[in-house]
Amino acid sequence: MDSLSFGSHRLIHLDLKGAPPKLSYLEKFFPFVKDIGATGLLIEWEDTFPYTKELIQIGGLSHSAQVSNAPYSIEEARQILELAADSGLMVIPLVQTFGHMEFVLKHEQWRSLREIEAYPSSMCPSNSGTMPLIRNLVKQILGFHPDIQYLHIGADEVWHLGSCPTCTKRVQSSKHGKAALYLEHVTEVAQYIKENYPNLKIIIWDDMLRNIDESVLQEYYLGNLVEPMIWHYNNAETFQLGGAVWEKYSNVFTNVWGATAFKGATSSCQILPVNKYHVSNHEAWLSELGMHVGKILNFRGITFTGWSR
Repeated sequence: MDSLSFGSHRLIHLDLKGAPPKLSYLEKFFPFVKDIGATGLLIEWEDTFPYTKELIQIGGLSHSAQVSNAPYSIEEARQILELAADSGLMVIPLVQTFGHMEFVLKHEQWRSLREIEAYPSSMCPSNSGTMPLIRNLVKQILGFHPDIQYLHIGADEVWHLGSCPTCTKRVQSSKHGKAALYLEHVTEVAQYIKENYPNLKIIIWDDMLRNIDESVLQEYYLGNLVEPMIWHYNNAETFQLGGAVWEKYSNVFTNVWGATAFKGATSSCQILPVNKYHVSNHEAWLSELGMHVGKILNFRGITFTGWSR
């Protein structure tokens, strides 16, 4: 099967939380990736997005960003979207809503929303301040991207899920344990977006779903709310998704995505990409899709992730 037949979308991931590029670079990069077959961009703004008002200290308009001349200003962010449009690239913004929340929870103002006091990575889904913050993040991101079709809400690697006293009690009292805690939060976020932006399609990373029983996913009607993006960054020797994952997702979700890695995802100390490793990852994905993609009613396409840190 021709590799380009695996879905209609081929997205390039821009991980802006590490070494965010200058506009002069993106001005050359966007036409280049378009020429080699990209159809869009998955932009993970994180702390480079020019949040305003009560969120101003999170992103590119914060005092520290202004002092250090860190990106991006409102005008710069707009120019990035214009450059993408000029190259005919669809934009999907990614805003984290559960795990990987360091860029918010490192600030004293939102410290109380941590699942564990010592670690700023995971938000507490039981804290009454969590959803108002998420709604604000989502509202500002979507206000800046008015014509998009998709929003990626992250929700991967929630390492400390169910650890605070309140969450622990919820886990203990639920027949589905931590799965219920995770799904209740994700569905609340997704339902908020669906109610306020009914035409928007919502994407999440799939890793937290892999060990949740199909019947539980069905119970929460997750297939009506989100589209999973299956990520796997191992090389061919250690690559393992397998038919069971595809079978489960095919029964729950109409639309599914995949995600490879063209850089990063090998070591937190890695300076340069290991090209052989990443080529092997893509070869493994081609083999995997050849065997299993036919099970999915609508395979949207592939995101080529490039992790900066």
